[in-house]
Amino acid sequence: MSETETPYAAPARAPGGPHWKPALGRVGRLTPREQETFLLLAEGLSNESMAQRLHVTERTVRAHVAAVMEKLELSSRLAVCLASYAFATEGIPRPV
Repeated sequence: MSETETPYAAPARAPGGPHWKPALGRVGRLTPREQETFLLLAEGLSNESMAQRLHVTERTVRAHVAAVMEKLELSSRLAVCLASYAFATEGIPRPV
């Protein structure tokens, strides 16, 4: 180990690349309201903030987030947020 390396250093890139990238091809499975929720996740909003923006209850937002996770086959909110941010910023065509 060199002087600049530490035993705790993370690899520069995870093997196989980001696990959320295949989910971008499944965005078309989302309902229009789930798509709105998906895109709001890119902004890092809380459920409360998303509920205010969408004019729904927090419980409804939780249901939308859960549906997004299931349909995109992602197991964490963080993975959904990363996919959403990539979707929103990389010029990927949005479903209609």
